[in-house]
Amino acid sequence: MKHPLSKTARVLCAVLAVLGVFFFLFGMAVILWIYPFEAAGSFGTGLILALLHSMLKVVLMERTLNRAADMGENSNAGSYGAAQTVLRSFLTLGLFLLVFFFPNVVGMYGAIIGVLSLQIAGYITGYLLRKESTEV
Repeated sequence: MKHPLSKTARVLCAVLAVLGVFFFLFGMAVILWIYPFEAAGSFGTGLILALLHSMLKVVLMERTLNRAADMGENSNAGSYGAAQTVLRSFLTLGLFLLVFFFPNVVGMYGAIIGVLSLQIAGYITGYLLRKESTEV
């Protein structure tokens, strides 16, 4: 059975999960022992929601690329891709509106770290896949 996600997307989501555990443990250590910049529960909630948001963005990007490639050259693939990009931006806006309206439930620092972890995971995934492709 063919997996619905490509290998790159699966590795990217796995790296996001590992980064999430690392950032959660590091954030809790800082909150509990060094400087309590926000409540531990809201930090964890913000981080988890933002990591799930980042994984959802990976899946949506993959679907967008696959559908745009299937549309062909002479279709509306460019406008479809632009519309999907706007949709993903609105998802990010929705996440930060949750942070804004429920600051005691969803922590701002956790959400920021979770959203920015997508870029870090992209670099790590590129390194891992490049390393794997050079090994024979």
